[in-house]
Amino acid sequence: MLRSRFSKIVFTLVALLIFILAYFFAGSAPPAEKINWGVSFSPVYARSLGLAWKDVYLALLDELGVSHLRLASYWPEHEKSQGNYDFSDLDFMINEAAKRNRSVVLVVGVRQPRWPECHFPQWLDSFSEQEQDGLALEYVKQVVERYRGVSAIRAWQVENEFFVKWFGVCPPGRPEFLRQEIDLVKSLDSRPVILTDSGELSLWYKTAKQADIFGTTIYRKVYAPWGIGSWPYPPVYYYRLGKLVRFFTGFDRMIVTELQAEPWGKTTLVEDSTQTNFETLNPEQFRKNVNYARRTGIDEIYLWGAEWWYYMHQMRGVADYWDEAHKLWH
Repeated sequence: MLRSRFSKIVFTLVALLIFILAYFFAGSAPPAEKINWGVSFSPVYARSLGLAWKDVYLALLDELGVSHLRLASYWPEHEKSQGNYDFSDLDFMINEAAKRNRSVVLVVGVRQPRWPECHFPQWLDSFSEQEQDGLALEYVKQVVERYRGVSAIRAWQVENEFFVKWFGVCPPGRPEFLRQEIDLVKSLDSRPVILTDSGELSLWYKTAKQADIFGTTIYRKVYAPWGIGSWPYPPVYYYRLGKLVRFFTGFDRMIVTELQAEPWGKTTLVEDSTQTNFETLNPEQFRKNVNYARRTGIDEIYLWGAEWWYYMHQMRGVADYWDEAHKLWH
């Protein structure tokens, strides 16, 4: 009797494992009728590459013809001293996009795209945690109120990968604070709220249940403790996991907010040699990543690394990435 029960348990577990593997790893996603390709852009990152960031940004708009943009609103850049706001750089980016009828996702909050992930002004250190929360919410309010009249902004992304606690220089993320931010943004404007999560190291539920639009990342080749590693997931994994999580959470739609289109650096991409950069993203891998993303069935995809394409083209004479990206909008 005991052996029979044990056999049934083993059989059930094996059958469940086969079902899970088949669901997430077999088959293919239905292709998207049309994919809207976009890029994330950070003037701070462009400057770190030794570039004149406005030149990079205008080249993305006019040479590549980028139609969809994801822009950051870094707190230290726009409130360098308490209560003194300077949004001139962000004004420039949003106005230039609006003049060309381009679509903008604007990220608000403390945790925003690019290292160190959490972006705090230095003057904040003298305040208590409770006071910091209030000041952070006031900054979010300033950003949303300033740009809610801009029709080019189609959604607000609140924080960036808020529950990815293992990456970045950040204090522990508190869910109740994220909820306050979401509620504040929704009270100020009716456009949808995007929340994002790691595509490879999360099951998405905690993030997706609070999102109107859920955004995932897709990374293919990265440096791991043992060397260069490649994620084993097929494109259908993202589509199927998205359907499953959507069933339980009810978010409206899913997008890719970061598709790996720059290397995973050993030190920094400027300090690393071209050969080292090629280990995780050479031109052929760039094309593979784009084609991989096409097969996820997701119809809005933002590439990560546009500043680096320009840097490689202008500073190192490697135009392959820029030329490949050009094909997405032409």
